[in-house]
Amino acid sequence: MNTATTYPESGRKEITAAKMVRIGSLISGVAGAAAVILTIFGLGDVRSQLMNHIAIIALGIAFLFEGGAIATRFADFITETNKGRREVSKLGAGLTVEVVGGVTGGILGIIAILNVLPALLTPIAVIVFGVTLVFGSGVATWFDSLLIGRSGEHESYGKVAHEAVMASSGVQFILGMTAVVLGIMSLAGLSPIVMNLVALLCVGFAELLTGTALSARMWSIMLHTA
Repeated sequence: MNTATTYPESGRKEITAAKMVRIGSLISGVAGAAAVILTIFGLGDVRSQLMNHIAIIALGIAFLFEGGAIATRFADFITETNKGRREVSKLGAGLTVEVVGGVTGGILGIIAILNVLPALLTPIAVIVFGVTLVFGSGVATWFDSLLIGRSGEHESYGKVAHEAVMASSGVQFILGMTAVVLGIMSLAGLSPIVMNLVALLCVGFAELLTGTALSARMWSIMLHTA
């Protein structure tokens, strides 16, 4: 009798958690897409400085929602995971980086949009986002690794979905490194507005890609969880 009631309850918990992560990652992807659009406008010489600042705030929101969404599911893994403490530790560190990076960059963007040292704060925010991408690039992959075997997916389907998440994490790392380099160039005074916009375009695309991949992964889990 106990077994018969445990599995449905467990399935409902998995679906609820997947929905929360999906919503958060979807918001992250939308915010990343907004940043991409804003930076393209900026590169087209449409109020470039303003586009810089708004894109920074959008990306701060993207990182915050992505980290927060995964954190809603993270607590369960501390006690339930069978993948070992090392993976849980990596995931926790990555989530901390994403949340702190998102909050820090967002605050810098808000201060800059108020015209307080924008030439200094904008490239610093870009560098913060780049570093956040680099150190948080494995978050989605580690999270997905902990999910494998818990969702009831067919093994081959789950593997393909996991590889898609891994690919997005690899792109995230490369774009993060690119953003850091461009941010440093901007800080050094080399075409700062253009460097900032291109860097933010990279970060926005990375967040769009990761948010989309993770959202699709959660949708898959929702469909296959009993």
